[in-house]
Amino acid sequence: MKHSYFLNRLLLFSSLIFLFAFSSVAQTIKGKVDDYKTGEPLAGATVHLTQQGVNKTAPVNLNGAYAFKNVHPGSYQIQVNYIGYKSSQVYEGNINSTDEIKIINIDLQDASTQVAEVKITGQGNKETDRAARGIEKNASMIQNILSANTIKLLPDVTVANALQRVSGVSILRSASGEGRYAIIRGMEQRYNSTLVNGIKIPSPDPAYRFVPMDIFPSEMLDRLEVIKALTPSMEGDAIGGVMNLVMKSAPNQFVFSANISGGFSSLFSSNRPFVAFGPSLNRQSPASINGNSYAATYSDFNNKAITSDKNMSTPFSSTAGLTIGDRFLNNKLGVIVSASYQNIYRGSNSKRLIPNAQPDYQPLPNSPQFSDSYDRTYSTQTQRLGIHNKIDYAIDDKNKISLYNLYIHQNEYESRLSSDTLGLGLNSTAFSKQITLSNRSTLTQQTIYNSTLHGEHLLGNEWKFNWDGVYSRATRNMPDRTEFSYDANKAINSAGTVTNEYDNNTVLTHHWENNKDQDISGYANLIYTPVIAGKPVEFSTGGLFRHKIRDAYYMEYTLKGGSTLYNNNFNSIPFALSSPIDGTGNSNTNLSNNYHITENDNAEYLQAKFDLLPKLQVLGGVRIENTNLSYLTQSPITVSARSGKYIYTDVLPSIHLKYALTDDQNIRASYFASISRPGFGEQVPYQIDGEYYKEEGNPNLKHITADNYDVRYEFFPGGADQLLLGSFYKKIYNPIEYYVVRGSGPSDLLIQPQNDPGNAINYGFEALATKFFGVIGFSANYTYTHSRVTTPKLLYAPTGANGQPMNSIINETRPLQGQANHVGNASVLFKSAKLGLDMQLAFVYTGERLAQVSAYANLDFYQHAYGQLDFSFEKTLFKHFSLYGKINNLTNAAAKIYLKYPHDKIKSQLQEFLGKQDITAQTLVQSDYYKTLFLGGFRYKF
Repeated sequence: MKHSYFLNRLLLFSSLIFLFAFSSVAQTIKGKVDDYKTGEPLAGATVHLTQQGVNKTAPVNLNGAYAFKNVHPGSYQIQVNYIGYKSSQVYEGNINSTDEIKIINIDLQDASTQVAEVKITGQGNKETDRAARGIEKNASMIQNILSANTIKLLPDVTVANALQRVSGVSILRSASGEGRYAIIRGMEQRYNSTLVNGIKIPSPDPAYRFVPMDIFPSEMLDRLEVIKALTPSMEGDAIGGVMNLVMKSAPNQFVFSANISGGFSSLFSSNRPFVAFGPSLNRQSPASINGNSYAATYSDFNNKAITSDKNMSTPFSSTAGLTIGDRFLNNKLGVIVSASYQNIYRGSNSKRLIPNAQPDYQPLPNSPQFSDSYDRTYSTQTQRLGIHNKIDYAIDDKNKISLYNLYIHQNEYESRLSSDTLGLGLNSTAFSKQITLSNRSTLTQQTIYNSTLHGEHLLGNEWKFNWDGVYSRATRNMPDRTEFSYDANKAINSAGTVTNEYDNNTVLTHHWENNKDQDISGYANLIYTPVIAGKPVEFSTGGLFRHKIRDAYYMEYTLKGGSTLYNNNFNSIPFALSSPIDGTGNSNTNLSNNYHITENDNAEYLQAKFDLLPKLQVLGGVRIENTNLSYLTQSPITVSARSGKYIYTDVLPSIHLKYALTDDQNIRASYFASISRPGFGEQVPYQIDGEYYKEEGNPNLKHITADNYDVRYEFFPGGADQLLLGSFYKKIYNPIEYYVVRGSGPSDLLIQPQNDPGNAINYGFEALATKFFGVIGFSANYTYTHSRVTTPKLLYAPTGANGQPMNSIINETRPLQGQANHVGNASVLFKSAKLGLDMQLAFVYTGERLAQVSAYANLDFYQHAYGQLDFSFEKTLFKHFSLYGKINNLTNAAAKIYLKYPHDKIKSQLQEFLGKQDITAQTLVQSDYYKTLFLGGFRYKF
C-alpha cells in the first residue's frame, strides 16, 4: 500500500511536470502580409485563423506583421482579407506540439486582373510611406518625399505648412501666421521653383517668379517631392531646390473619399473680435474705366469696405474635400476628380518699432533711433478652392495619352486695425507723440490654372518619346484696398501730459493691383536605351520652349479730409482728392508700375545614364538655358528706363553618382550648375509703398548663377523607416538681396533689390531618421546651414570737429537673408491598426535668421528662433469612417524680430512701446502672436 501510494504521487507529479512543460511551449503562428508587387506592408488587413471549428482574427500592424498566440497543436486554415486586394487562398497546415513558432508570410495581389498593367495598378500604392521610400531610394537624384498618407496625418492643411516638415526646409509666414514661402537649405524663396506633376507653373505674385505655397490645399497631393539636385532633363532655374507637387492620378479601381471639418482660432473672443468686411468693392479703378487722364471725384469711390465692418467673436473655420475615380473600357480609360475647399479664420496681434532713416550719432557709432511704433491687429479670412482632374487613355500597348487640369483659387480678406505712434524723439528730453489710428481692408484674389496634354509612345524596342503641351495662367487681383487713417487728436510730452489738440487730418486711400502671368509651353524628350557591352545604357535628349506674357496694373488714389474732426462720423468728412500735377488724383502718375513683359525661354539638354560598375550608377549631361526678356512700362517716352531688354545664355553641366552598398543602402555624390532669374517686377523701375518702407525696382539687376555639390548616405531598412545623412556646398554668383537704402532725401528709407558685389557661399549638412518600434514611431531631422556674403555698409560715427557726423563705408560679412543656422523637426507617432488610431505630436524649429538687411553696419534685423508644437490624430469609428483632428501652435509661439543692440541703452521713454525685453544684449522691435488653431472633422473612404 505504501509503495502504491508513492507510485500514485509520482505519477501525479510527473503528469503535472509534463503538462507544465507542454504548456510552456507556447505555439505561435506569426508572419507578415505584404503587397505582392511592391512589398508594401498592408497595415489594416485582417488575418483569419480557423482551427477545430474555432475562428480567430488578428490585425496587421504598421510593419505588416500579425501574430496568433496559444495555438493548439493540430491542423489549421489561414486566410487574409484586405480592401482593394484579392482575398488570399486558404492556406492549410499543421502545427506540432514541439513547434514554438511557425512563420507564415503572405503576399496579396491587388484586385486588378491585368497583371501586365504595372503602372496603373502601382499608382494607388504611391500614397504609402514605403512607396515614398522606394522612390527616394531608386531616384537618380537627391530628394525628400512626403507621401499622401503622411500628409493626411500632418497637422497642416496647406502645402506651405506641410513643407516645413521636410528635412532642410523652413517657411516664411504671412501676417496671420500661415506659412507662405519655403526656404530650402537656407536659400530663400527666390532660389526655388515649383512644379505640378513635373511641369513648371507661373506665379500670381505681382513682382516675383516664386509661387506662394499656401494657395495649395495639401489633401490634393499624391506626394510632395523636394528635389535638391537637378539633372540635365530638369529646368535649371533652382539653386535651393525644386518643390514638385505630384497630384492624384486615376486609380486602378473605384475610389471614393470625402471629408469635412470645422474649428476655430483661440485668438478671437469678445474682447479681441475678428473684424470682417464684405466684398462690396470697386472692382475697377476710375482710371481703368475712364482712362489714366480722368480727373476722379469722391463720388467715384465706394467706401463700404471700411464703413460696413462686422465684429465676430468666434468665427467658425471649415474645410471639405471630395475625391472620386475609377477605370473604364477594360481598364484603358482612367478618370479621377478631386476637390478641396477651405474657409479658415486666422489673425495676429503685432507690435513693431520703426527705425528712423539715419542712426543716432551719440553715444556710439550707429546706435539705433526709432521714429514710429505700430500696434496692429490682423484678422484674415482665407478661402481656398482647389479642383483638379486627370483623364488617361491607353490607345494601345505602345501609346498612351493623358489630360490634366488644375484650378486653384484663393480669396484672402484681411482687416488691419492699427494704432501708430508717430514722432518718437529718441534723444530729446521732452518729446511729443502723435497717435494715428487706421483701418485697412484688403481683398487679395489669386488664381492658378494649368492644363497639360501629355503623350507617351514606344517607338520600337529601344526608343521612347514623350511630350507635353501646356497652357498655364496665374492671376492676382487686389480690387480697391481701402485704408482710412486719422489723428487721435493728442500731443503728449515726455511726462505723459496732453499739451495741445492737433487738427484732425484724415486720409483715405483706394488702391488697385492686377497681375497676370501666362505661359504657353512645349516639352519633348527622346529616350534611347541600347545594350552596350552587355549593359543597358539610357541616352536622352530634348528640351522646352516657353512663351510667357506678364502684365501688371497698379493704381492708387489719395483723398484728404482736411482739418475736420472725425468724431466717429465718417460720412461727415469732406474728402477731396490729393491732386498731383496732372490733376487726376492718382498717385501712379509716372505709370512705371504698369508694365508688360514678354519672355521667351528655350532649353536643350543631353543626358546619359549607365552602370559604370555593377553597383555604381552614373547620370550626367549638360543643359543650355536661353532667356530673352523685354519689358515696357506706361511711363512717358521721356523716361529713360521706360523699357528694357535682357538676353543671356547659361550652360549648365551636371553629374550624379549613386553607389549601392547593399540592396537597401546607397551613397550618392552630385554636382550641378543652376541659375535663378530675377523677379519680373524687380527689373522694372517700379515704386510702391510697402508695409514699412517704400520699395523700388532695379533695372541693373543681373541673374544669379551657382555651383552646387552634394553627398548623401541613405539607408532604407523597410516600411517607413529611413536614415539619411548628407552635406552640401553652394557657391553663388551675383546673389540678389533686398537692402534698406537711403532715398533722395536725408530722411527717406526705401527697399531695393541689389546684386551683392561679392560672391556668396552656403554649406551645411542634413540628418534624417525615422524608426518604428511596433505601434510607436519616432521621426527627426536636423539641418545645419552656414552662409556668408560680404557687402558694403554705411558707418556713422560721433560728430567731428566741424560739428557734422563723420561717416564711411565699410565691408560687413553676414549670412544670406532668410538663412537659419539650425532647422529641425521631431515627431512622435502612434499607429495602431488594432485600435484604428493614428496620432502625431510634431515639433518644428527654425533658428535665428536674418530677416531684413539694413543700410547701416551692425543694424540688421534678425528673427528670433521659432519653435511650434502641433498635434493631430485620426480614429476609425467604424468601417470606412473615421474622426480626425488637427491642432496648430499648442504653446502659442510668437514670431519675434530683434535688433542686435542692447535695449538698456535705449531711452526709458520708449519702454512702453518696446514691451517686455527678454534678451539683454538685443532690442525687441517686433512681436507677432497667432494663438492656437483647432480643426476637427470626419472622413469617409471607400
